[in-house]
Amino acid sequence: MPTTCVFQLDRLNPVYNSGEYISGRILLRTDKVKRVNAVYVTLEGEAKVQWSMSGKSETANYSGHQQYLHSRTNVFDNTLFRAGVHVYVLTLRIPPDCPSTCKGPYGYIAYTISLTIDKPWGFDEVFRKPINVVQTLDLNYNTEFALPVKDENLKYLCHWPCVSGPICSTLVLPASGFTPLQEVPFQLEVDNQSPHYDIIGVEVSIKQHFVFLSRKPVKRNFYTKTLVKELISDRTLRLSKRQYESSICVPMDTPRSTLNPNYIVFLHYTLQVKLKTGYFHYDTDLSVPIIVGTTSLQHLRHSVHTQQPVRRTPTPERQRLIERVTPRPPTVEEESGGEADAATEEPHQAIEDDEPPSYDSCLPPSFSFATLAGSQQTLGSNHAVVLQRIHLPKFPGFSTLIGTAPAHGMEDSGLDMHMYRSYGSLNTDHTGRSLDTFGSLCGPLSEQVEEQEQEAHDEGETETEVLDVTAQVHRARIAEVEEELQDEHLF
Repeated sequence: MPTTCVFQLDRLNPVYNSGEYISGRILLRTDKVKRVNAVYVTLEGEAKVQWSMSGKSETANYSGHQQYLHSRTNVFDNTLFRAGVHVYVLTLRIPPDCPSTCKGPYGYIAYTISLTIDKPWGFDEVFRKPINVVQTLDLNYNTEFALPVKDENLKYLCHWPCVSGPICSTLVLPASGFTPLQEVPFQLEVDNQSPHYDIIGVEVSIKQHFVFLSRKPVKRNFYTKTLVKELISDRTLRLSKRQYESSICVPMDTPRSTLNPNYIVFLHYTLQVKLKTGYFHYDTDLSVPIIVGTTSLQHLRHSVHTQQPVRRTPTPERQRLIERVTPRPPTVEEESGGEADAATEEPHQAIEDDEPPSYDSCLPPSFSFATLAGSQQTLGSNHAVVLQRIHLPKFPGFSTLIGTAPAHGMEDSGLDMHMYRSYGSLNTDHTGRSLDTFGSLCGPLSEQVEEQEQEAHDEGETETEVLDVTAQVHRARIAEVEEELQDEHLF
């Protein structure tokens, strides 16, 4: 039986803020006595970047490495390591200046807890457990994050001799600091002085920008990803002005912005607005920087959601159902008729007040109301699960948690596969066996829960069968009594 190692941390979802302590224990099982130099536990945090560019005759490779955290604790210093199960209780601290976990196509920032069996001959046995770190950023400590930001643009659609009037656009945000699940309100003013073209729509998006810095040789690489995008179909006609006021929500699993420019993996965000001019013209772009933190601004906390809002354009059939469910406002004639009826029934008002109340409002909802209007109210009913999801975000790139899948659009690059192979693979031992701690922990617990649910279900079925048999006996008895009464009546 090979050596196995299980990490049992104090959290099912291993996400920690910078400055927090990691508590838990490590269970190491060996089947024979081993000769070792030492057994130690390490907490590491590092950033790595790597990419290559091919030319006509040669290929240039770029790489970089940066260490943020490295702490080592020896748990065994003797020579002979006996067989059996060894339990090590750990308490590790994450420094407050460690950057957040993130991953891009050319590099990543990762943190791991590892247990190493240092052997005098042969390869060392290393068992790793990745964790996610969120660097805290309170937006209220910096007054610049509460100041409004603005961007302006002036564009001419045609040139001489067919030059047209300019399109003047202005984008304004009330602040530059926001948090995940918070609405980013914006105001867009468009002055279309073109006599020939209309602005057919506005596209609003939040962009995530990565900057990767290699040290051998020194070079920068950039990557941009669209986190969320919305389209406003309201037109701005020619020779007219229009003002757009709307908001867009920051996605839930968004790492915070990087403020230290010395990091080799730098992350920042922008809010981008495109004016769709159509035809063969280029779209007009407006962009303002935004800072993503962990604690929202005091005057904008009312715009923070408890869950990711779902925005979708209803189909014509769904829109007709919504209009059918929504109560129609009364017309002018109905309002005047209602006032006349109230005036005529005023003398009998005292008698109606003594009558019992109406129970029309207690009737069960219709099917369309329950499927359309009612579903929106039940989404936020379970606050405990929602809050747990907010405080424990699942950052893309580390699919080591149970029941989680890689985020959409974040496929593993060749760099990541190479780095993982050099370690054997994250969260596995040298034999390729999965070392997921919570897979073994949650298995027995889930089986007990399933057995309890099955017993409760069997008891419910037994009670239902008893009730059915009792009902059948009562019905048979009632039928016999009715037959006896009919016989007496005929006699």
